[in-house]
Amino acid sequence: MRFWSREPDEDPRIDSILILLDTLTPAGRRDLANALLRAAWSASLEETRVLLLDVLVATDAAAIWE
Repeated sequence: MRFWSREPDEDPRIDSILILLDTLTPAGRRDLANALLRAAWSASLEETRVLLLDVLVATDAAAIWE
């Protein structure tokens, strides 16, 4: 679904979001909490994964091709 008459030059920046927790069921709240925790965990591990992959390639480049 497009909201612009033409494609924007760049994606609009999202500064904040509002989630009305009162409208969610307990299961929905739990799912939201789990999703937010997974996203935060993934973001914090991004640099660690890249660093570990760099170390692996530096020590044993053949490990990637096996």
